[in-house]
Amino acid sequence: MNKFLVLSGVLGTAILMSACAEKKPLTPEEQWQGYCKSIGNAARSIILDRQNGILHKEALEYANKVTDPTTKKFVLEQVAKAYAYPANQLEVDSNGLQVQFRDEAEKQCLETPFDAKSLPDYKPF
Repeated sequence: MNKFLVLSGVLGTAILMSACAEKKPLTPEEQWQGYCKSIGNAARSIILDRQNGILHKEALEYANKVTDPTTKKFVLEQVAKAYAYPANQLEVDSNGLQVQFRDEAEKQCLETPFDAKSLPDYKPF
């Protein structure tokens, strides 16, 4: 029994120490994939805002505060797309629509060429 406790303590410590180890730096492709995932999540939030009655003017004001030009371009495209969507279809399958917007925006972003030397500065969403 004591050997089991000592062994589990050693294994637990080893696992904790490996979790604290420094992560390898991301490649530009991995950074772009993470960025695109954030863009998809932003698109989901934009359509959710539309579903919750946020006005187009308010969405544009918020989007125009984005300082990174690449991100601003993506966000403004998603605002335009969300507010062009027929209002009578917003609640038909609200969760499904959010997932659709997220997935389409992420796919569009991933298909967009990027410059590995000047990736957008973003915080994961």
